[in-house]
Amino acid sequence: MVGRGAFRVPDRWTDYLPLGRRMPGTRFIAFKVPLKQSFDQNLHPEERFSPRDLIKKIKEQKEELGLIIDLTYTTRYYGPEELPATLCYSKILTMGHEIPNRHTIFQFKCVVKKFLRDNKDNDKLIGVHCTHGLNRTGYLVCRYLIDVEGMDPNTAIELFNRARGHPIERTNYIQDLRKRSVKKNCGLKNLGSGPFKEKASATPNTKKQMAKHHPHRSNQSPLAVPRLLLSQQGWQGNSECRNSSSAKKKRRQGTKAQARHQELAREHGATEQRQPRSLAARNCWLSLPAKERHNGLSFPAQSSHLCPSQETRAARRRRRRHRKTVVTA
Repeated sequence: MVGRGAFRVPDRWTDYLPLGRRMPGTRFIAFKVPLKQSFDQNLHPEERFSPRDLIKKIKEQKEELGLIIDLTYTTRYYGPEELPATLCYSKILTMGHEIPNRHTIFQFKCVVKKFLRDNKDNDKLIGVHCTHGLNRTGYLVCRYLIDVEGMDPNTAIELFNRARGHPIERTNYIQDLRKRSVKKNCGLKNLGSGPFKEKASATPNTKKQMAKHHPHRSNQSPLAVPRLLLSQQGWQGNSECRNSSSAKKKRRQGTKAQARHQELAREHGATEQRQPRSLAARNCWLSLPAKERHNGLSFPAQSSHLCPSQETRAARRRRRRHRKTVVTA
């Protein structure tokens, strides 16, 4: 990489054209990641390509950019605050060198589909970039054209290569695209009911996404993530997670938990009856109002003996003194 520290230029970044051309018959245009002004110290004037340069070059092609989809796996190159306020921006953290997972692919499709639906009355472009605007960008753009638009895989790859000015380089991306069957609108049956209802311009919490897509966590299923973390991320299950079988399973779990609670209550009650009143357990059961719902479970009314009163410190000292007196006698 050119330079040092946070403002080092990505490796081979200067080897690629800054911007391609609009893909014929689509709204897509691909380009390499623009670099903010702080990187200029490590670049010659003719090599610089900033967010401002991006907007200028697209206008020179007599086109208008409406949305930028940023696929880089970092936030150090530039920020959405450097873009015009009227331009939508979507950050989809995508790791390089490997095939994007289904979550990333579905998110890309939903962002594109929503933008097209909201911009039927204009011809604004969707700009897509990764670091070089080539491999991850080419894969996801072609994947959209194959799965959603029903385009032949080889046709989509050739169309992207010609428009970008550079061919997709990674063999694993090309092989995965070519084995795709042409099924129009594949994977978008539940569009609008899934976890991507927000506006394309909304900026997600990139730190949480990077932790979520970390390679050491990539093999974990969503169910392994703590429920609290999912709620903080605004995650919502799609329609498949709210079917009848899931509801039945929850009811069965609730019934088992309630039965277990009653069994423990009976055992605890029997223990309390065998013990002297003065030796009551310090950590007594928490009394809940009758029929109160807690974590989806309805608890029955509890009897008073399940929550004995705490022994005062003075009473405890008197009991101990009495016990010592009995032993010495």
